[in-house]
Amino acid sequence: MKLVTFEYINKIEPIAGADSIELATIMGWKSVIKKDTYKVGDRVIFIPIDTVIVPADWNEFLWDKKDPTKPIRIKTAKLRGAISQGVIFPMTIISRTASIWNELFVKEPRKELSTYEDLAMALGITKYEKPISAQMAGKIKGDFPAHLISKTDEDNLLSNIEVLNELKECDYVKISLKLDGTSVTYIKQNNEFKVCSRNLELFDGDNVYWEMARKYHLMSRLPDNTSVQGEICGQGIQKNPLQLNGVELFIFNFKNLTTNGYINEYDPLFVDYVLPTVTNLLVLNKEQLNDLTLEYLQTFSNSVTYGKEPAEGIVIRGYKNDKPVYSKTLNKMLSVKVLNQNYKD
Repeated sequence: MKLVTFEYINKIEPIAGADSIELATIMGWKSVIKKDTYKVGDRVIFIPIDTVIVPADWNEFLWDKKDPTKPIRIKTAKLRGAISQGVIFPMTIISRTASIWNELFVKEPRKELSTYEDLAMALGITKYEKPISAQMAGKIKGDFPAHLISKTDEDNLLSNIEVLNELKECDYVKISLKLDGTSVTYIKQNNEFKVCSRNLELFDGDNVYWEMARKYHLMSRLPDNTSVQGEICGQGIQKNPLQLNGVELFIFNFKNLTTNGYINEYDPLFVDYVLPTVTNLLVLNKEQLNDLTLEYLQTFSNSVTYGKEPAEGIVIRGYKNDKPVYSKTLNKMLSVKVLNQNYKD
């Protein structure tokens, strides 16, 4: 996920009943802006939802009125009936943060920023992480073993609309419900079993990640030299939006560590093992993919629920020859999310 990018405004449209604000389109996002501030074609700085910004003079209009020092979380908002996701800033904020840039690169001088990660660091932007209690998280054994498998972090289709064309080229696409819990990774390599939260490897102990490993007997059921990733949901986790009795694991990624490739749950490696998986809501075949649009996926995402309450969204994944597709755009598995604009966490 890119925390901040340089983009161009593709479209500006009025908001019914609003005189001072209008709606700008950037990539697949729509964001409310002050009227007559920008025009179509303007190059701007865009910060998407699910990010956190350190308060500074260039973002003063976002400060918490009761506590101006409080970190600013960017999330979906509704203004005068218009859905607004992400915030647009003028390029001039770069000059207003010059002192930060100089301090950041004093040990390694550069003529300009080399990556969007540099830009995010300079502007004080980080990814929003849902809080997990220390008791639930467990004791840290080490860093996440990223050399074996990537961390779970679905890119948003609205930030990567060119991925839509890659999805249309697949044999079929699976759409599953995006679950709101805590992500987990289980690894078995050379008969050594590892358990990881989103960012860390954890010691065996009284924590929800190891509890799920024991509940589903993953130490014995996970084939050697494989890894699975999933979401743990239920009581005591993120207010339990699924309203589950107890705690459950839902697996969505399967990886063969020998070939270093992602596979599906029906691969021969797992044929003798029954593991809990996410439920697919919809499968679109080749013919149906011809008419696939961003608008359709957003509307579908806005309709999904956990029982009677809006769900977090959907995950869309492409397949060819019954195998997950590699995306040249994302430089990883062809898998993206579309968030439900009605969901509140």
